[in-house]
Amino acid sequence: MKISVRGGLPYPLSGPAISGPTDTVKTDCIALLGVDYPGMRARVLVDQGATVKAGTPLFEDRRNPGITVTAPVSGKIDQINIGAQRRLSSIHITVAGDDRLSFDVSKAHTNEGLRALMQSAGLWPALRARPFDRVPPLDGQAAAIFITATDTHAQAPNPRDVLSGLETSFARGVAALKLLTPGKIYLCQHSGDALAPADEQTQIVNVDGHHPAGLVGTHINRLHPPSRQKPVWHIGYQDVAELGILLTDGHLTGQRTITLSGPGLSTARYLRVRWGADLHALTRKDLQPGRKRILSGPALGGRENRHLSRYHLQATVLDMPPERPRNWLVAALRAAAVPAPFVPTQAVENALGPKLHVVPLLRALSIGDAESAARLGCLQLAEEDMALATYATGGEVDFAARLRDVLTTLEAS
Repeated sequence: MKISVRGGLPYPLSGPAISGPTDTVKTDCIALLGVDYPGMRARVLVDQGATVKAGTPLFEDRRNPGITVTAPVSGKIDQINIGAQRRLSSIHITVAGDDRLSFDVSKAHTNEGLRALMQSAGLWPALRARPFDRVPPLDGQAAAIFITATDTHAQAPNPRDVLSGLETSFARGVAALKLLTPGKIYLCQHSGDALAPADEQTQIVNVDGHHPAGLVGTHINRLHPPSRQKPVWHIGYQDVAELGILLTDGHLTGQRTITLSGPGLSTARYLRVRWGADLHALTRKDLQPGRKRILSGPALGGRENRHLSRYHLQATVLDMPPERPRNWLVAALRAAAVPAPFVPTQAVENALGPKLHVVPLLRALSIGDAESAARLGCLQLAEEDMALATYATGGEVDFAARLRDVLTTLEAS
């Protein structure tokens, strides 16, 4: 099976080319971010100052008890920050030692046993469900599961390079996921040799084309659009390999292979880091002079933050644009203005890989017309699918934020 995206937009990212071997780097502090789990009402399970091992539950979802997030490292809980509306902002851990919990994998050959293992180890949040792109409930049923082993973001890690040496773990993780759904497992990869064995349930999908060809929203749209009654789940290739390691060794590594790149750096490289790694510590020695923006994630769609997001495989350093003098009256008028219009150019038409009516969808999102947006296919999408649309329209409208507002409205209806 093959997906070819004829549109799309290659977006340039200046800076040094990625070179050298993958370095394993440990930072003194890591942080788990509440913003990584939209829709989750966290109940914190640890106290500030407590000592934890890797694999210790840190918080769970109040609305779905049992969906837990665990510590990727051993150390001391340094900060627990609660933000607006009593929502978890972040949990900071000062890293110390290499103690970790072991998990019983003896029953993971069954659906119930695998679910229980992923729950106790904190790997269940690696799965996300569409529509709405939320962590699925523990008793949820997927109509299909997508494994994303392709990435078309500028200077993203090459999945084949990352999985070199992890082929057995990855294949074991793919095989295990078949227990979670009676439907298809779609392994979406760059063209080439299959990354895991195919069978009646597992389909290998070769993906070609410019960004957003590598986004799971593109694959879901082409192969298995979801509905409220029949959601589809997706998971990244590094989490699949992590699942295979868990099934083999009974513990998590809590690590990611990422790229650290961008015009704000003197050197771009591959790094093996912990989830939530301190990006300021990782970039400090390679920063070019001048003011910088450090993003967790790619240049398009990344989030300015000090720590690496749970789901990001890149960290990007950009030059800070010069500050422009701001007039308070102009700023107030812009804030009160109607949504900024955009010109429906060919670049805008190419901004979404899914075969959707792009311009009507963007117009519906820009004015918050949830009913029209749903009819036009927004339930297949998440914030990452809209980053290129924001870029192609000049950035006046944040379509990712508009999409989330519409999805929240539809989810509550």
